[in-house]
Amino acid sequence: MAVRNVATSSTLEGFRTTFNSLGTDVGDLTSLGTTDKTSIVAAVNEINTSVTTAFKIKDSSSTQQTINTGDILNFASDSNVTATVSSTDTVTFGLASSISGLTSVSATTITDGTASINSGSISGVVNITASGTIESGTFTENSIRVATQPFAIAQAVALG
Repeated sequence: MAVRNVATSSTLEGFRTTFNSLGTDVGDLTSLGTTDKTSIVAAVNEINTSVTTAFKIKDSSSTQQTINTGDILNFASDSNVTATVSSTDTVTFGLASSISGLTSVSATTITDGTASINSGSISGVVNITASGTIESGTFTENSIRVATQPFAIAQAVALG
């Protein structure tokens, strides 16, 4: 839209057509998408007020943070989780293939694709390397059932 102006040498007809063109350029106030349609200034102020309204984010512990206009919402990554921002308005979180720093894991079954731990039983294991003492129960070594409790061992020796 070109800047409208009326020259000092312009006639009343020139002023009228320039003024009417200015009204056409600005538009009809009733077609504004704002609730306040009294003037262009009122409509712009209403939009400005709604745009500068903050919003809040909250985590699972109910900690809240206000995000104001001009603030940047940062999705931080660490060694276990990555956060990637992409278009349109998308954040993708990824879990690292190797997780560190966990103090416990709770699941019905834990598996690496071959070996599994399920309901207290370990299956699919090819080899176990361990150190320390086996506290209770029995295990099988080369198809021979081996007792781990002293009384069971003594009983097996006595009974032959």
